[in-house]
Order: sequence, then C-alpha cells, then structure tokens
Amino acid sequence: MTGLLAVDKASMDMVYALPEAQRRDLMERMESRSGLRQLEYRKIQGMSSDEYEVIEV
Repeated sequence: MTGLLAVDKASMDMVYALPEAQRRDLMERMESRSGLRQLEYRKIQGMSSDEYEVIEV
C-alpha cells in the first residue's frame, strides 16, 4: 500500500537529486525542521509505506 509517506519520500528524493545550487535551501529547510526524522518515525510506526514507483506521463 502506498500512502502519504511514499509521496513525501519521493518528494525528498527528488530534492536530493537536484544540483547542489538548487537543492541547498530546500535541504536546509527540511533538515532543520526534522523532516527526515518525521519520515523515519512514520515508517517505524507502520503508518504507511515509503516504497514508491515514479511513472512518467
């Protein structure tokens, strides 16, 4: 089952895939607000799956 956790994880993965100059501010914002910890906590609690597949349309 895919859920909000997968959407958040995919979004973060896309940010980390950006060139350094483009991702720097977004990474700082996510990491300073414990964004990565929140994703891990939701996964540990079994709230959703972080598995996803990107489908180009």
